[in-house]
Amino acid sequence: MKKNRNPVVMNIQYFLFMTLNSAVRLMPLKAGYILADMFSRMLYLFDTRHRIRIIQHLIHAGVARNEKEASLIARRNFAHFAKFAVEFAKTNQVVTQENIGQHVRFSGSEKSKELFFSPGKSSQVIIVTSHMGNWELAGMIYTIFSGLPLLSVMRPFDNPKISEYINRNRVQLNHGVCAKKGALKSLYVALKKGKSISIVSDQHAGSSEGVETIFFGHPARTHASPAILHLRTGIPILVGATVKEADGFKYNVILSDPIIYKPTADNEADIRAVTQLYTTEIEKSVAQYPEQWMWAHRRWLDINRNRK
Repeated sequence: MKKNRNPVVMNIQYFLFMTLNSAVRLMPLKAGYILADMFSRMLYLFDTRHRIRIIQHLIHAGVARNEKEASLIARRNFAHFAKFAVEFAKTNQVVTQENIGQHVRFSGSEKSKELFFSPGKSSQVIIVTSHMGNWELAGMIYTIFSGLPLLSVMRPFDNPKISEYINRNRVQLNHGVCAKKGALKSLYVALKKGKSISIVSDQHAGSSEGVETIFFGHPARTHASPAILHLRTGIPILVGATVKEADGFKYNVILSDPIIYKPTADNEADIRAVTQLYTTEIEKSVAQYPEQWMWAHRRWLDINRNRK
């Protein structure tokens, strides 16, 4: 979306956002899911640009063999993110520090569970996540189950009022955020202070921010910040995905094995190697739950970006 700094437009956007958000908070969760499903069906029909892009990306990645398969996944993808919006509005009404265990379970690496989710003896970690499942819930899950404070990178929304509201909801239970601009320094300081950090690393990165990796068999440029910080500090990397299991706010937190890389004399090669390791882990979870990943991102370098 192109930035529009017209104050009238921004105020209208904020009013509509807050009106819809307030309406969702007033209705039962089940009713919100029904509304989300209806809205996603309409959006799938009318949002031609994103529908076509998602279908093309699914086929490009080899997740769907043809347009028919891609269309089915794309429909579920629209529905998932509509429900995600409902859950974002209602998170602090449904999930609390006391009942979060009823909504979340962990799977994957037992070693990572032991190292990073043992209150009182949890180790620091560099968490790499993606726009999958409910990444907004992940920060709350981490601080509660690990007992450690967390700093996450925040990409500001085009509308600063909406951005401010969303960030107020993110900052809770020992979970802070820092701006994307200059984030590397802020993240490094947080690690030195004993905090863990979280970076969403599945979007296209500019040439100054990322390195080339392979994602679903195709070249992509991936943010290298987690790799740089890991090599500088020796703190392990954990790749996690908080995937939705069923309506009713049930999530499975999938944990990778810890990534611990022994540096060589070639720092650039080390950064590329570590970045590829967490990119591959992200790919595994996306392949398993394709309907829950944000396929509308322009992720690959070998696809005609001007046509989508």
